[in-house]
Amino acid sequence: MFRRLDAGLPKDPIYPTTLEGLGYALCFLPLHVSLTTNSYFVNEQDEIRNKENHKAYFKYFLTKNERYNIMQREAMNEAIRNIISERLTSLGLTKIRLPLNVEENSPNVPIFISSDLKTKKRVLILFYEQNQDLGVFAHRIIGGQGGINVGSAIDMVKYIQHLPNSPGIILANIGQLLWCRRGRKAVTQTSWMALPQKSAVELPYRIDIENNTVPGNRNTAEHVEYIFNHVVENLCDPTSKLDVIGVGEGAVKVAEFLAKKEIWKRWGGRMEAFAAIATYYHASDNENADFARWLRRRGRAFLVSQEPCGAFLAGPAGKKLIPAHGCPVFSLGEPYYTETMLPKGYRTVVDWFQVVSKVTEYVNPAFAFESDSDEEEEIDTPGINFDRVDQIAD
Repeated sequence: MFRRLDAGLPKDPIYPTTLEGLGYALCFLPLHVSLTTNSYFVNEQDEIRNKENHKAYFKYFLTKNERYNIMQREAMNEAIRNIISERLTSLGLTKIRLPLNVEENSPNVPIFISSDLKTKKRVLILFYEQNQDLGVFAHRIIGGQGGINVGSAIDMVKYIQHLPNSPGIILANIGQLLWCRRGRKAVTQTSWMALPQKSAVELPYRIDIENNTVPGNRNTAEHVEYIFNHVVENLCDPTSKLDVIGVGEGAVKVAEFLAKKEIWKRWGGRMEAFAAIATYYHASDNENADFARWLRRRGRAFLVSQEPCGAFLAGPAGKKLIPAHGCPVFSLGEPYYTETMLPKGYRTVVDWFQVVSKVTEYVNPAFAFESDSDEEEEIDTPGINFDRVDQIAD
């Protein structure tokens, strides 16, 4: 019987985490030579392009060995993370670590907040998808047509900051909730699979819930709770109003958090509006009539749809093929990918927040379809009596 010694196993590739040096592996096969020269740069349109072929975007498939492809992608993602972090900082956002006041080398989750957050009377909180790095919206845009600013939080932050009486910003981070002890950094599940190994054929590291997660932020639900009960509580003006955007799991966990009766009693008076993007939280999941009434008035859901951005899709009680979300449902003009919904439609969401902030006792208006053929077909949904909610609301 034969076995292969550790010294004979293929080395784990190491790529420089800069766009310029990305194409050259520092440890790549026994001869230590690079099989590619895929160095990159950012062109005038803010798109990442290949230095040798300016028409080419990022090339993922370098070899038939998936480990090398994964490690190259992670190096590219690290380069992108650094660029986004620098640009957000230049816009006046500050990166802080959670739990608050934790030491840099202790388990922590980074988030971005406005440097003048304490002075703002309105605060916009974003809980993005759980598979994305802090500030990243869609790599298919960042690494393709559109570019870095469009595919990240940068353009949205710029838009918010140029509004009259602009709100403060909190970019939460439900994606990077795993703690890499060796690297002393928070990572996503994708980055966890690309952590450096002894060889290129090792199994992924086992996740230890106690040592590889952050206290108070061990999962998305805890992170949402920590943002409200600690970040907002300690770093925001106690009278500030809150506009919240949740995407995917972020939308669901925010709704589940606010639907708790004791939580709603505490935070309901400060909530101004809630945009639930790509949510799978339904009205039947909610047993809190007070939150249901507020959601019908000041909540909006946005789903993937071929309809134009801002088009009305269904009422709070749902429609054929659209379940009841307990609030009006709209399109953001994205028919396929949830990760590109916010990059395409953040203006629609933020502009609605602005309208809500200017109207005393705002209530969602009654919406109707433009043509008779699109007449709404409501469906019965258990859990919430919408007639009763309407009576209370009126």
